[in-house]
Amino acid sequence: TEELLSYAQGNATAFILSTIAYLKEHGLAVDDYVRFFGSQFAPGWEELHDQPVVAIARTAAMNAVSVGGVLRSLSGDGEHAEVIVEGWPDEEISGVLGLAGSDGEVMWDSFEPIMERLGIRYSWGHEEDGAVRLTFERGRA
Repeated sequence: TEELLSYAQGNATAFILSTIAYLKEHGLAVDDYVRFFGSQFAPGWEELHDQPVVAIARTAAMNAVSVGGVLRSLSGDGEHAEVIVEGWPDEEISGVLGLAGSDGEVMWDSFEPIMERLGIRYSWGHEEDGAVRLTFERGRA
């Protein structure tokens, strides 16, 4: 099971990053694709609309871990939550595709249309050690 999980995470990451590499190679807008991607899955998050923000953040964290990110921390309550994830995008796969690490990080923006639909303010940024902090807050999206 662990071996299968490792393969699945690697394959999911490779698919995401190869899509970004393809878009860049063909001069297509990666940001538009990422927004489209998030918008397509936003309806599936609707069941979380009335849940505490920490539950929504936990779901986002599980998505990040499912493609190979490592969850460092998850904290929050009904109105505010933070997630810290490290190790995504995978540097080895990024390198094979000719991508810089920052090229794959655009996928963190895919949560924006999802959170907008839920009325959650969302942002992400880097920690000093390179990990990524995702912030969620109920209120004006």
